[in-house]
Amino acid sequence: MTCRGVRGAITVRENRRSEILSATEELLRALVVANGLQPSDIASVIFTVTPDLDAAFPAEAARQMGWNHVPLLDTVAVNAPNGLPRCIRVLIHWNTDRPPSAIRHIYLRDAVRLRPDLQGEEAEPEWMEPMEEHRVPGIQEGTPVAATRIPPTLIVAYQGEPGAYSHEAIYQHFGPQVETLPCATFEAIFTAVEEGRATTGLLPVENSQTGSITQAYDLLLERDLRVVGEVKLRVRHCLLALPGTTLADIRKVRSHPQALAQCERYLKNRGWDAVPAYDTAGAARELAATREPDTAVIASALAAQIYGLEILAAGIEDSPENTTRFFLLGREEPPPGPNSKTSIVFATPHVPGALYNALGEFARRGINLTKIESRPRRNRPWHYVFYVDMEGHWRDAAVHQALIGLLTRTAFVKLLGSYPAAPEVNGQPGEPSQERR
Repeated sequence: MTCRGVRGAITVRENRRSEILSATEELLRALVVANGLQPSDIASVIFTVTPDLDAAFPAEAARQMGWNHVPLLDTVAVNAPNGLPRCIRVLIHWNTDRPPSAIRHIYLRDAVRLRPDLQGEEAEPEWMEPMEEHRVPGIQEGTPVAATRIPPTLIVAYQGEPGAYSHEAIYQHFGPQVETLPCATFEAIFTAVEEGRATTGLLPVENSQTGSITQAYDLLLERDLRVVGEVKLRVRHCLLALPGTTLADIRKVRSHPQALAQCERYLKNRGWDAVPAYDTAGAARELAATREPDTAVIASALAAQIYGLEILAAGIEDSPENTTRFFLLGREEPPPGPNSKTSIVFATPHVPGALYNALGEFARRGINLTKIESRPRRNRPWHYVFYVDMEGHWRDAAVHQALIGLLTRTAFVKLLGSYPAAPEVNGQPGEPSQERR
């Protein structure tokens, strides 16, 4: 195999260990997901930090991710006039047969200035490394890249580790070629889109078994991104372990508490100890790093692929109807279509019949409501807001008139978005009997 160079860079807010570790891990995860990197295929990694950062920490972040057998080097860049401050660069030497044109280089935060040919930013300063040649269809040969604006790549932000079910939902909707950006929290998804580090966000809002995700709905009210799409993922839990592990070797199983609860009957029948973890894919990553021989994790098939684990059993969830619903977040509003849905949130005056009169605006116009749920209004104790999903686009005449009528009967109305409805997911029973012994 040929050794290819995979490059990336990211900036940090301040010279602190926690900031450097977090930023380095964010960059490495983005490179892993964009290229399908496996640590076993990496020959070496060189980190370079600007002189205003401590060079001791980028390699530590790689070790925390489980890159324990990869040679790592931390270096300090030569000080450059007008250089980009607080910047971490990485060069990964990757043993792969993939052609150079298929390598995905990643530049995050202010570091996009280092590669305008990849990110559509303005020209780089003269002291930076030369750009690779980048042809843009429709632009005359010889035209400088700096004179053009290249459309930004679709980047989808999600909460969790690479291999999380949100990550799987993105691949289901957009395909495996899409770039993704893992985020630590739901709030970070909104921030990534608002700051332009991602073009779209994927936010889980509801599970068919456990109900609505309240934090997600609170953020939809507080932040200003639009709902631009809907994705439904049939969650199929897999039992993952280190290569060579058998079912007889397992003594304990780690995963997110919800995943453990959704596979409770399967685990109880086998007498395994359930150990909570903060994230399904995170549990898979940790197992790949710690190499515990008597431990398995519950995570997605994608997590098995990313972290080099084996699938001992698939479809081990207790219910075949386990489906998670996601909202796609963005700024561009989709046009009306035959299967549009609209989501809103509103509050009513605290008087008898207020909710009845508000919902009557939809009933009188024959608009089907597909969801209604109340949440406490944070700034007014014992008052509530109501989240409603309905069939139709807000530009449709009936929906438009209903919303105008709703404005006269409520304290406030916020349009979360109109978007194409996701196709229904048919639940299929898992097959835990098909286990690898």
